[in-house]
Amino acid sequence: MKTPHVVADVDTGIDDALALIYLAHLHRQGEIELTVTTSAGNCTAQDAAANSAEVLRCCGVSLSTPIVPGAASPRELELTTTPETHGPNGLGYWEAHRSARVEALNGPRTQDPRWPGWDGTARLAVEQWKQAEPDYLLVAGPATNIAYAVEHAPEVLSGCTVVFMAGAFDYPGNTTETAEWNVWVDPHALRYALENWPRDAKAPLMCSLNETEKVLLYPERLVQWQNMLEQRTQKQVSPQLNRELARMMGDALRFYFEFHESVGVGYCAQIHDLAAAQVMLGNVGFNSREASIAVDVAGQRRGTTYVTGDGSAVRIVDELNSAEVFEEFERAVLESTKS
Repeated sequence: MKTPHVVADVDTGIDDALALIYLAHLHRQGEIELTVTTSAGNCTAQDAAANSAEVLRCCGVSLSTPIVPGAASPRELELTTTPETHGPNGLGYWEAHRSARVEALNGPRTQDPRWPGWDGTARLAVEQWKQAEPDYLLVAGPATNIAYAVEHAPEVLSGCTVVFMAGAFDYPGNTTETAEWNVWVDPHALRYALENWPRDAKAPLMCSLNETEKVLLYPERLVQWQNMLEQRTQKQVSPQLNRELARMMGDALRFYFEFHESVGVGYCAQIHDLAAAQVMLGNVGFNSREASIAVDVAGQRRGTTYVTGDGSAVRIVDELNSAEVFEEFERAVLESTKS
């Protein structure tokens, strides 16, 4: 049986990092093949690539795993990043180690004069998708890369399960009163992708704030995770990497806890992208419903997503089992004994 290939298209901040930790361990255990591409959102696409490389390094994933910086800016708007939410470079208090592999990707390729602008850099990501021929595609950042794919390479989505961590439906936004962050950064991209979705592709799943904000990580559970990694270190299972992974999660999530406390959520963290990754693979319990949705792109309602009678066909995730998200993470990452 063919090992399913997963593309994670991320703007690697802190919750993206937890999704990558989860996917990296599934990759190491042979459950999936993994490719990572990045877009600009929480941080720049280049920082997201460097952060992704650091996460995979701490997980012991081979240097041969592709990490490709994609769209460097939204389709029509100026880029806005979130240093107040994810830290100056995207991983909170953890200083990413920029490997030579990522520096090489970030430099000449994104500056190629043949491919100027957002579409040139998005092309880099989509070319990697075409090589990967993904069975699953997680869009955990702005939709800039996938909009390029819909426009120029729709065949890559044929037979692929696509999950967007995006939107808020009759539910408060986390960026404006009505808009979720990934959509707000590049609403034109998401609207284009959904309005022009390939007819032979499955309807995408929308994993929205309605469900992901229920996935709350508290410091006590993080300490349990770090202790489990320390126990693995004592058993000499990748001791140095386990120690670094524990430190990285601690430094990143401490920043995230502090941010959530500053905006009134409490000293905890909403773990959006990890939930979306598990929904994508069917490894957490959830229901979904068919809906037609629309995306506003301008004015005070920029980035707002809403259900309408004549919009784009999607499936909206409902009734996500948030307790299972952490149980599945622990199964895949913390209870594994593979070196």
